[in-house]
Amino acid sequence: MNEGLQNIARICLFALALFGTSSCTYLNHVAKQSGYSSQQETDPSLQNLKHILNQQTYFVYGRIINDTEAVPKLPLAVVAFSDKFIHREIVDVTQVAHVNTHYGLNLPEGQYDLLLLSDFNANGNYDSSEVVGRRHIVVNQSAFKARVADNIDIMLSEPETVSWTINLPVPVQEQLKESIFFPRGSIRSLEDPVFAPQMTQLGLYEPAAFYEIAPTMFYALEEDSYKIPVVFVHGINGSPRQFSNIVNALDESLYKPWFFYYASGGNLNQLAKMFYEIFLSGRAVTGHLRLIVVAHSMGGLIVREALNDYQGTETENRVALYVSIATPFGGHPSAATGESHAPLVLPAWHDLNPNGGFIQRLYRKPLDSSTNHQLIFTYGDSDGVKFGENSDGVVPLSSQLYPVAQNQSSAEYGVNASHAGVLENPEAIAHIIQTIKQVKPPYPESHLNANQAGGFDVELSSDYSKVEKYYIRTRGHYLLQLATGVLDTLDEPVLEHFVAVAQGRAEAQSPAETAWLKFVRDHPDYLK
Repeated sequence: MNEGLQNIARICLFALALFGTSSCTYLNHVAKQSGYSSQQETDPSLQNLKHILNQQTYFVYGRIINDTEAVPKLPLAVVAFSDKFIHREIVDVTQVAHVNTHYGLNLPEGQYDLLLLSDFNANGNYDSSEVVGRRHIVVNQSAFKARVADNIDIMLSEPETVSWTINLPVPVQEQLKESIFFPRGSIRSLEDPVFAPQMTQLGLYEPAAFYEIAPTMFYALEEDSYKIPVVFVHGINGSPRQFSNIVNALDESLYKPWFFYYASGGNLNQLAKMFYEIFLSGRAVTGHLRLIVVAHSMGGLIVREALNDYQGTETENRVALYVSIATPFGGHPSAATGESHAPLVLPAWHDLNPNGGFIQRLYRKPLDSSTNHQLIFTYGDSDGVKFGENSDGVVPLSSQLYPVAQNQSSAEYGVNASHAGVLENPEAIAHIIQTIKQVKPPYPESHLNANQAGGFDVELSSDYSKVEKYYIRTRGHYLLQLATGVLDTLDEPVLEHFVAVAQGRAEAQSPAETAWLKFVRDHPDYLK
């Protein structure tokens, strides 16, 4: 066999072992990428450009901000327009459930007009007269080094009409559980089609197409609550569904699963920045949280890089426990072969190269002293596909036990399981659950019991917002015991202010406080 054929064989074997995809699938996507490149030469557009893997794109995200009482209850969308190749080309669209939540876009470098549209006339189309917010942005490497344009908030405004024609259909809404706190489509079961193998493969080879379907990267099984978040991060060609057995073993009265779901063929620095912004910064989800993170394979690299981004602010969420499972902390040697010889190189391959910049810079900062890193390595090989003698069938032990990562971990634990099989291995699951149980709630049992008691199943008028109704119906007993002095405030400023409001010594500021004042006004008997 000549050297060229040997390299192709190694690349296909690498794709099969690490990605779980066949050589035919890989070669089909080689041809598809070639088609995108040819089209860009003859009929250029940004919509086409963002699907070409060797072209950089930027994650743009922010909140829809509203500081008035006038909140549109009709469909909302954030639309990115550009004039670079086509006049007023629509480059990306994100549907938004409601104001005061996040949106996300995936855009190539350039200048954009971001318009917030609402279907006021309810005709099933967004049009030029239905603009309720707008913002102009420029995205490029100098402005956003990690290719994440964060905090691009759009203020809700009075309706206006733009000078160009817009005729954008409002998509038929999926029958999903709408969240009060999270972006549209964030709350799903692990059996949802968005987590199916076809989607994970799309994320591997066509990240732009993946984000058109699943733009938020944040998913949960339930609405926000008092429980400790356990954030699950999949590896390459993976999805949240792979963690089903671990999720099912969690104590659901104490822990709530969250998921970072991303296109796994993408750039790891960019993904790590998004992980920080969503889960660690305290801006996308509530600040001051203690998190548990469970990451498999390449997901462990994304989390480890995100931990380098800590700013030391008081509002950041902190990772109390970081469990990495079969993570290639030293990179993957076959990625170097793929990077040098493959006809189609995924961005993730560059970052998995042991000699590449990502791995070389990954340990530039030690882990925070408050983070307990439990390193799980695997050494079983049930598939018979090996990269060297000492591996789990995919990742060499020398990479899983990379000396710097090993030295920074609190403990290591080995499991005789394959690289993917470890997530279904009873011994591994038992060890992970036992490790998670060591992270206790940050409040005493009396507060936990009051929260677990739930809320009040009473009629609430239209005077209550959705958030206010949520607090009364899910945490009413906790609010009651705080307000009546049954529970101590634990010297927590938020709890102390709530009690002051309940006693008439302060003005209500949060939805929980306004909800309580309305509740005691309408149902005074609960205070007796």
